[in-house]
Amino acid sequence: MSTENAQDSNNSTCPDTRSTHGYASTDVQQGTWIAEADHIVNTSLIQDVNSVLYVAQPSGDARMFCAKRFADKVYEKLEAIISSMQQDDGAGAGAKRSCKDSSLDVESAQKKAKSFGRIVSASSLVLQDSEQTDMASHSPLIQWILVQSNLADSSTPESRVPDIHSGISAFVEFVGEALTEVAAEEAYGNNIRKLCAFQNVDNIATDPDNHRQIDIVQATTANPVPSYKNAIIVSVKQFAHEQHKAYRYLVHRTRNLYATQPNRQFAWGLTVCGTIVRACLFVHDKVLSSKDINVSTHDGRSVFVKLLVNWSMCKNRQLGYDPTIRYSDLDNWEIDVYDSETQLTCVYVCESIRCNPHLTFGRHTRCFVAHEKPADSMSANNEDMPKVLIKGAWAQTTGPDGHVCDEVAYLREIRDTLADDHTLDNMYPRLHAGGVVQITCSDGVVDDTTQYILMHIDTNTQAKVPVRVHKRLVMSPVGEPIHNLKSIDELIVVVGDVMAAHSAIVKRCGLLHRDLSVNNIMFCRDDDGVKGMLIDFDNACRVTDVQNMEQPGCVGTLPFMSIGNLEHSKVKRTVLDDWESLIYILCWIGTFGINQTDQDCGAVRDLLIQKWQTGSAADVATLKRQYMHEISYFEYYILDHIQKVQGYEELLKLLLHLHASLFNSHHVSPSARGCIIPRKFERHMVGISQPEVPAPSDTQFLDRDVDPTITDSFARRAEIAEALADELLEVTGKFRNEALDRIRNTK
Repeated sequence: MSTENAQDSNNSTCPDTRSTHGYASTDVQQGTWIAEADHIVNTSLIQDVNSVLYVAQPSGDARMFCAKRFADKVYEKLEAIISSMQQDDGAGAGAKRSCKDSSLDVESAQKKAKSFGRIVSASSLVLQDSEQTDMASHSPLIQWILVQSNLADSSTPESRVPDIHSGISAFVEFVGEALTEVAAEEAYGNNIRKLCAFQNVDNIATDPDNHRQIDIVQATTANPVPSYKNAIIVSVKQFAHEQHKAYRYLVHRTRNLYATQPNRQFAWGLTVCGTIVRACLFVHDKVLSSKDINVSTHDGRSVFVKLLVNWSMCKNRQLGYDPTIRYSDLDNWEIDVYDSETQLTCVYVCESIRCNPHLTFGRHTRCFVAHEKPADSMSANNEDMPKVLIKGAWAQTTGPDGHVCDEVAYLREIRDTLADDHTLDNMYPRLHAGGVVQITCSDGVVDDTTQYILMHIDTNTQAKVPVRVHKRLVMSPVGEPIHNLKSIDELIVVVGDVMAAHSAIVKRCGLLHRDLSVNNIMFCRDDDGVKGMLIDFDNACRVTDVQNMEQPGCVGTLPFMSIGNLEHSKVKRTVLDDWESLIYILCWIGTFGINQTDQDCGAVRDLLIQKWQTGSAADVATLKRQYMHEISYFEYYILDHIQKVQGYEELLKLLLHLHASLFNSHHVSPSARGCIIPRKFERHMVGISQPEVPAPSDTQFLDRDVDPTITDSFARRAEIAEALADELLEVTGKFRNEALDRIRNTK
């Protein structure tokens, strides 16, 4: 469902903000959906939450009571039809007893009924005359709710199994038509969505009975033609014992809603297993499922009718749509941004959608390229309007390690602190406005949070759902993802800029980024070339806070997390964790290619580096300890698989120097080197010279004053993090300048 006809106009397909820009094979990505959905169902599903139905209850006493009255009348119409298709209560009861052992074949009886223009009473299997020509359309409905209830399991012959898809469709269509009639009878002038069923062929589903799928969609006054993008997903299985499979498939398909609907906040869904219906509400960390709604019973049908009527009459935000993102009469999205500093709201016009989320759970980050809406929108030239990037995300109020997350406050501090340093211009996002999204409701203006979405859910269930806050930021400049870079030399320039900005933010603002990834390194291009930009401070933390944590949490993007981060190590997090992430980013890009021209996923599909993305945190940490312990391991497992394309030798050299400076610096004592892997072997890459640094005496080691009882190499390096970071910054700065010279010499 949608806000009017807005959904029909979004044809954008964008990469997920938490993905790795296609650097892994599509086979790996497609092959994990079942495991991912299973994990969500097993760990994040809260069942039997009957209060979930209240979320769809129309707001305002008048509309709520009206919806209840309409639902009662629709239910009465439905029961009248069911009653008319049964000869009498006695015949129906006798048929239910005989249904289990009767030799009469359901399918043949139905065919015979059609030939005489009559209907099969599903419970009694008695043919009755139809006095209305449209009664035939109700036959699938009756077969579903009455015949299906007598079929206990999958051993039932296929000829005796009714078409559930057609039954659900008929039920939804009936409620939609009946509600329209009831509203007309009462001259109800307010807009009511007309629900209808939409069937299509699913070419992706792997379960054998999912070759067909049914969705509930809306048709409004403004948009009389229903669109698939306005759908509530329905997952259908034949029997009640298949509930887990129904949940799993619903999770998989709901994930796609977030990717195609830029104003989607949360999502509804239905599972139908035989005659058991469950309503599901998807929020950012959990799926809430109602109790069983058994449509073979009077009470069950009443509850299901009320739910469908509520979906027809509630506000768009109760269906999961963001009222602060609207589709305008000028065929574009308009986005409200509230600035908590000035306490003003400004409207922006979207020019393009940079990214939509492709995950069922998480922050659901969305990015739009936009310009401020002019007072006279008809006379303004969009080409002349300054471009900004609008980022919206559902951030947790506290991180996994307990620290308070506030990207808006951090970006304000960075902007104000670094404003006079023009050498860093365009190397970090400059904040123009930002704050918590504000929702106007009958109670006034409220913050957009998961608590607001779930305000009608019982308190025990609410306590199980992490609190997230919807924040929106306006920033400039508008960067490009690094897979749009033209060469490795451009990448090295970008990395040098990004780490220069990173160092300034750490030293002058006292903020640690903690989530370096291929997604969070961007670049801008002008006549002078490229400039790198570090973005996304959602997981940032004050250096003093993170150093005082007894056991810092696991924060970041899995393939690029530091070893200590992956292991939940008690070693304090420092700037070195971010430098370690940079090494993994460059290894990843070097293996899979900087852009589409260089990428060759087929040749690298079976490499162990793939497990950085698919393994558990503990497994990834173990692999990285092995790969990074010393140069011979690093060469064998990683560097030997760097792309054999011109230019990548410079990336390989940079990686050698970064690895030597971080893990095996000659400036630290032997006890501060490596990753504590006892076995070793000698091996050096042909044609690549190793970094040579004169070995200092014991009294010159950077860690000479570190407590000698500290024997963990990571802990010793953490004590001298600032000095090692300065050495690493010198490395990226040197390689950046050399790469810039090569770029200029080729022009």
